[in-house]
Parts: sequence; structure tokens; C-alpha cells
Amino acid sequence: MHLAAATFAFAAPLAIAQGVHGDALRLVSTFPELEINRATSEHEWPFSVDSGTLSCVSLNGREMVFFAEPWRDDVPQELGNMTLPRMAVVSTNPLALLASFEDRALYLPFDTLETLVGRLAPFEEMGLALCDEASPQPDEL
Repeated sequence: MHLAAATFAFAAPLAIAQGVHGDALRLVSTFPELEINRATSEHEWPFSVDSGTLSCVSLNGREMVFFAEPWRDDVPQELGNMTLPRMAVVSTNPLALLASFEDRALYLPFDTLETLVGRLAPFEEMGLALCDEASPQPDEL
């Protein structure tokens, strides 16, 4: 549930920037998630941390995939003093990757954008499959 709040905090400004507001912004209370890690991945690992969570968010009919690092246990996690996990967009659309500029350190170093997009492609497919498998839930604001 913490990841859902963090995903909303990350995705809502993107939706508003695209002109989605008010009643048009309908979100569900939880987002489909998948724990992934480098050791069990059959694809080239694109992230700088060894494990994390893929989540799929549907905003105004458009599905977006995010990767979040695990919650940190080495810092206080109390109300009013939380350190949210860093999140990055998982997309083959180079323009969508600009939304992760602040947390770009979550991507392993890459020499070309083509390299990064190639690494992210299978993980975007996995994330989009989560949205396809998710059972419909009532909309909440």
C-alpha cells in the first residue's frame, strides 16, 4: 500500500501535465505490483539496485509502468518523517523517461539511449501485463 501512495504521488503530476484533472482523474486504491530482483531475472537487469517492485498505473486510459526500490529500513519511517523509495518510469518511449530525471540513478549506467530502452523493454512488457491481469476495481478519488 505504501508503494501505491508513492506511485500516485509520482504519477498524478504527470497526469495533470497531460491535461487530466478533476473528475477525469480516476484512480483505484491499489495498483498491481510485482516484486523483481536481479538474481532471478532472465533479462539484462536495467536497474542500479538488486531488487524492487514493478507497478502498473492506469491514468485516463493510459497505462504506465514504474519501478521502485525497496523501502529503506536504515532511516526513520514515521509519519511526517518518511523517506519514500525512489521511482523510475519503465518505458520504451524515450520522452517518458524524462519523468524519471530526478531518480535517473535508479537506471544502471548506459552509453546510449538505445541501450537503456533495450534493457527496459522486457520489464515494460511485464509491467503492462500486470494491468491486463488486474481485476477491475471501483474508482475512487
